[in-house]
Amino acid sequence: MLNSPVPDDSETGPDGRRRSEAERVDGIVRRGPSGAIAVAGIATLIVVGLWYAFYFFVFLPRGTIH
Repeated sequence: MLNSPVPDDSETGPDGRRRSEAERVDGIVRRGPSGAIAVAGIATLIVVGLWYAFYFFVFLPRGTIH
């Protein structure tokens, strides 16, 4: 059919039989949340970078308050 999903190599196991959806989900979960951790790490680096930029370019140039 036109809108049917095309099975790829990830849908078949090492013995050639089709894996169930639960088995595919288990495989994904077993690999872990590496993408989410990468996104969280990049977001954290951006926030820390903005904090340092504000500190060095706005706070320090103002000098001490008398």
